[in-house]
Amino acid sequence: MQDERPREAVNKTLREHGSVDTQFNVFEVLRIAEEIEHKAAKFYLNAAQRFSDPPRRNICYNIASWRASHERAWARLRSEYSDRTGDFGTFDPDNYVRSNPQVMAGLPWFGARDQFTGHESASQIVRDAIRRSESVLIFYHGLKEFARDPAGRGMIDAMTDEEDRHIRQLNRFLDRMLGSSGHFDRSAHSDSIGAANHH
Repeated sequence: MQDERPREAVNKTLREHGSVDTQFNVFEVLRIAEEIEHKAAKFYLNAAQRFSDPPRRNICYNIASWRASHERAWARLRSEYSDRTGDFGTFDPDNYVRSNPQVMAGLPWFGARDQFTGHESASQIVRDAIRRSESVLIFYHGLKEFARDPAGRGMIDAMTDEEDRHIRQLNRFLDRMLGSSGHFDRSAHSDSIGAANHH
């Protein structure tokens, strides 16, 4: 059975801002994705400061780095798309959502709520990162319903593929961590989460 939560969440936001007929083009989809990655990278950089030991801090830094690298990748794609098509998005003073990608990017939140306390274990940090990535994935599935054309839907498919890959990497890292009774070293950490930054 299809999960209706993504569509409902997007619909609710569009209704709240009087933009229920909004459809997003490739440029706007990429701006939303950039904003999501920016919020996520900032969330994990701030989270790292809550942990006193390098291993747990490094997990947060590596996740932040992965998110920041994807923010740059989506920005590069958006720039290339604009150069190729001459499309620079739509500034519509009557459509708050389309002109403010941070509104949509706030749905899979990486905000002030549910911050780390600094007492979480390494495995709890990774499990939380998986949960947040799954939230982003659900959001992208909902956003796809509001893509204007096949190019927009294709771009969202690329985003969901990347998010899926990240979830798999986090799960592999968690399995390795739990397989070593919760003890891990920096090299194992770099091989798993850090590898995402070089794809």
